[in-house]
Amino acid sequence: MIAKLATNKVITAEQFVSLVPHDALLAIGGVLLRRKPMRLIDLLCKDNRPPLRVASFLGSLDIEWLAAHRRISSLTTGYVGMESLGPTPAWSDALEKCRATIQECSELMFVSGLRAGAAGLPFMPSRGARRSDLATEANLAPVTCPYTGQILWAMPALRPDVAILHAEQADSTGNVDRPSEQDFLWDTDLLLARAAKTVIVSVERVVPTEQLNQPVLFAHEVQHIFVAPHGAAPSELPGCYPADLAGIATYLAAVAEGELPAAALSKSFPRRS
Repeated sequence: MIAKLATNKVITAEQFVSLVPHDALLAIGGVLLRRKPMRLIDLLCKDNRPPLRVASFLGSLDIEWLAAHRRISSLTTGYVGMESLGPTPAWSDALEKCRATIQECSELMFVSGLRAGAAGLPFMPSRGARRSDLATEANLAPVTCPYTGQILWAMPALRPDVAILHAEQADSTGNVDRPSEQDFLWDTDLLLARAAKTVIVSVERVVPTEQLNQPVLFAHEVQHIFVAPHGAAPSELPGCYPADLAGIATYLAAVAEGELPAAALSKSFPRRS
């Protein structure tokens, strides 16, 4: 049975922006071109703020949008790109011109950091950097298993100040429902939320608690709910709407022809302007 709380956690756009400190480590949910909280990212891009430190498990439009508007200073990630459509030009430009830095990690390294953060531990032993340069680049310390003598890597806890996610539905007190279509790595968002200090979830709709099917995040784990119909677009919300691949292709072509990324995004996705 879901506990009913009296607190209404639904916030406005202005409140959301004020809840993300300028010095925050911001974690972004979703993977690749799926379930990215693009409406929330759009609000951060329109706010006149200094660049943020960001963590995104597998980045795409989220990182490109922030980079195009010069709202990202550093990134911890396992990948950034538009999948089969190609690379992310604004993000590549930010790296080339030293407007941003990157800490690359394997998927297992990233997840190990979240697991440590969610458990309240300083690090999590991991095999995620074996036979690669990632351990050296991340300055990971080796640790010895006291039971087997196996050498592992100590992945520091990833403890975001704020995590932003997008889901189909929640109630007004912060119980977030299971997705109707459980897509690739959908449950990574749950780990991301549990590692973060503050969790903000944008949803397609708010429903009465009785209409939730099977909550996967609960009211005590979620601080704020933001109502954003079509809030993951132009990324995909599996089971609800597809990614706008035509719009993404148009954007990439415009930048390749010399248009500035921020202007190209506005033209390619006019409903977001």
